[in-house]
Amino acid sequence: MRTVMMKAQELAESILDSEIYQKMKQQENAVRRDPEAAKALGDMIEKRNRVENILSAADMDPNELAEASREMEEAEKRMNENEMIQSLKDCRKDFQTMMDNVNKILRLVITGETEDDTKFSGCGGNCSGCSGCR
Repeated sequence: MRTVMMKAQELAESILDSEIYQKMKQQENAVRRDPEAAKALGDMIEKRNRVENILSAADMDPNELAEASREMEEAEKRMNENEMIQSLKDCRKDFQTMMDNVNKILRLVITGETEDDTKFSGCGGNCSGCSGCR
């Protein structure tokens, strides 16, 4: 067990040292330091919190919810139009892709199957006599 935990720690450290992770962290810091990006992100969070608060209220006003939802959509649009935030989203997507690939490799080595293979476990591929996956 100790060897497995040490290898897991090595993997985690390799992920932290990866160019993809480092780029994502740098972009997160850049967004925090940029007044326009930070404001767009803060506004979006504020508007989303308002919608969540309205939804959780026992005496929810549908008109207030509609207005808050409209404001949240506008804030989201402004946030998504910000180049720095868009770059951060791209970095996070790249990081997620890397992590998905790490998980696929682990799954393949451990089970001999990829994620797609598991959809048809025990299936020979000939669907003529099968009604299981149609």
